[in-house]
Amino acid sequence: MTVEPYSEKYLPDLVRLTENFHKEAVGAYDNIFDANTLTRTIQANRESDGAFLLVVNGKCEGLLFGVVTKSLINDNLIFNEIIWYVNEPFRRYGVTLLREVKNILKSRGVSIMIMAVLENSKTEKIKRFYESLGGKIMETHYSWSL
Repeated sequence: MTVEPYSEKYLPDLVRLTENFHKEAVGAYDNIFDANTLTRTIQANRESDGAFLLVVNGKCEGLLFGVVTKSLINDNLIFNEIIWYVNEPFRRYGVTLLREVKNILKSRGVSIMIMAVLENSKTEKIKRFYESLGGKIMETHYSWSL
């Protein structure tokens, strides 16, 4: 098991992985999954330093992807997670993926990492888990379908 930056060779795995995430967690909010759009998005952002892959036996089985932005009020760099997902048989490696990404981001000068919790996906369990790792609740988001 390794944590690696994005590589084009894992694109089919990423599409499969993201589709699994969508079915399991996001589908309640947005029931449309388009693999072609996902592929274009991944390829357009392939240079991003925010894509981290959990690779097990030569296949990508987990993903922690986000964007790094500069704070609006100071020079701090902030990592905003967009997706953190590990396929079911490999979830025991999820904490390792998170910890490795935190270390990589810190070495790159990122000082804040923001992780989301979907309200329909084991919400209280994930909140307790984040808090056990030292995370603090920051805000709650609301969405509207337009």
